[in-house]
Amino acid sequence: MIEWRENHDSYLPLQAGSAQLTDFVLQNGEHLDVFLRKTKLFQNDLQRPDVTLSAMQLAQLYRNTRAMTTHPDLALRLGQQLLPSSLVQYSAGLMYAPDVARALGFLEHTQALWSPLVHITSLTSAGHLHWYFSDAQGVLLDAYERNTLFVATMEALRSALCWFGQGIDGRQWRYELNSLSPALNSECQSHWLLGDVQHAAFACLTIPKAKLTQPFIHASDSLYQMTCQQIGSAPASFLGTIQSYLLEQVTDMPSLQQMADRLAMSPATLKRKLKAHRTSYQKQVDSVRALLSHHYAHVLGYSSEQIADTLCFYDVSNFRRAMKRWVIMT
Repeated sequence: MIEWRENHDSYLPLQAGSAQLTDFVLQNGEHLDVFLRKTKLFQNDLQRPDVTLSAMQLAQLYRNTRAMTTHPDLALRLGQQLLPSSLVQYSAGLMYAPDVARALGFLEHTQALWSPLVHITSLTSAGHLHWYFSDAQGVLLDAYERNTLFVATMEALRSALCWFGQGIDGRQWRYELNSLSPALNSECQSHWLLGDVQHAAFACLTIPKAKLTQPFIHASDSLYQMTCQQIGSAPASFLGTIQSYLLEQVTDMPSLQQMADRLAMSPATLKRKLKAHRTSYQKQVDSVRALLSHHYAHVLGYSSEQIADTLCFYDVSNFRRAMKRWVIMT
């Protein structure tokens, strides 16, 4: 039975972002009643360890924080505090991972816990690992919200690996984002010690494969394996579940009916759920194909003919027409 979390499901602990946002708001002398608008939360909820939030509530807290402050470093400050705290009882899987590769594997497996609003798609090239970021729950309304969460996720990864890894500083990583504001771009350049944050159609963090074998300072294979067994099959976001399966079936994309059958629901129910996540099945198929086309062309260096063949288009002209539609979409 496939498990997933939808954007209205209440399962996120306060450590998954709301506690960090609360501290930020209080440190800036803002009022919590403004911070909590449209969330159906009360101030005393922020101190209760049994309280959980939905992705929609968490996204609204980010939105409210944006309306209350103009600090361009919000995303970076948030990212520095997400890991390992957002993993709560499963934090040992990150802290005691044997090396970078298995730490990243654990974080990819548990992304719905520590990165509930951002879905991560992992692809590779000859010498690098590429993590692409997208909206996991259909709750990020504009480029500002997407970039804030994408930067926070990148910084969470960078901070965690630098803290727990040996000799890791993130300087050889490549950070790519789309339509980053000048203020946030400047903050990222300064913090990540970059000449510039690269502009790309898709947000992506690229890590050299040579760094994946670097050991962690407190490596413990026993503690790592024990935590992996405890967490078992971690549920993913609803859109993440769909995108992961589409990625597996890219050479023979399933129909709406086939996807509904896999998720054990009727096509009408699947359409309704997708609409509640501000998307459609065709948009999900297009987003996966667009991402792979970008990766094949700009990372692997495929020609249009090779991409069209890999993605099973009838001919190159059909693929190029689809690409124009995807460019508008992204």
